[in-house]
Amino acid sequence: MANHFIDRSLTYNRWSRDYLERLRIESGDTIEIAMNDASDAQVHPDMTVEEYKAIDRLKIHALTGPIGIEGAKPGDQLKIEILEYEHEGWAWTSIVPGLGLLDYEFDEPYLHIWKLEGDQTHSMPGLTLDLNPFCGIIGVQREESGEFATRPPGPFGGNMDVKHLVAGSTLYLPVFVDGAGLCAGDCHAAQGDGEVCINGMEAPMTATFKVSLIKDKPLAGPYITTPGQLVSPRYAKKPFHAFVESDENPREACKRVVRRAMAYLMDRLGLSREQAYVTCSVVLDLKVSQLVNVPTTTITGYLPEAIFD
Repeated sequence: MANHFIDRSLTYNRWSRDYLERLRIESGDTIEIAMNDASDAQVHPDMTVEEYKAIDRLKIHALTGPIGIEGAKPGDQLKIEILEYEHEGWAWTSIVPGLGLLDYEFDEPYLHIWKLEGDQTHSMPGLTLDLNPFCGIIGVQREESGEFATRPPGPFGGNMDVKHLVAGSTLYLPVFVDGAGLCAGDCHAAQGDGEVCINGMEAPMTATFKVSLIKDKPLAGPYITTPGQLVSPRYAKKPFHAFVESDENPREACKRVVRRAMAYLMDRLGLSREQAYVTCSVVLDLKVSQLVNVPTTTITGYLPEAIFD
């Protein structure tokens, strides 16, 4: 089995089955994939908010690929074993008015730059956050012809933002076109379930995957096997603060949970509202607690005590 490398000298900001493969590999090969951050290298560690306002938002979600897998045909599966992620020492998270869960509660853009030190960051006052890197986007080319925005995920994978696609996990994807056309990008150094302010810790990274082909076994959609520890082991050693809200509209319940978690962070640490919102996006986990009491849904947001210095 061979080892390969694909650089980020050419990236795509759309899905299209017509893009030419940059590389073709054999089933069972290992590949290192270098990826830009979600802005396609427009954001940099010294960027100001004014500069951030001017970035080209059509370039969001830079994908490295497509990578062809020899023999892959519609009706097959790709087995993608995630072996390793390597970050480059920094990440960013932003607030953009009109986007995210609290889409109309902020009037001005906000940009937070994180310094990543090994497997942690101390870049928010009073907090130590663990890093759990993963790709926000891993996918194959869609069945349909044409170009498609990267934001919506689907049966092909794509912008799933499943934070458990960490090293040690395995992702299975259905194949829709000859060669599959595997792409990856949108790496996050950390993210809470919900990614509520529209970003996790967006970071350039290199990921190492082992890619195998499973022939003649259709798959309805992405399937993941992931290590049993679903939160950072350090976080699990202390209690969690759980904020509970119920509503007929699950999104409204989520908003109230996030506002309460933000208020807790602001009161305890003196964070600004923007800092608290960004923190929730990268560490607060939103969970559906119940769906049985129709028409009401209950949402719980979990904030680890272990993050507080």
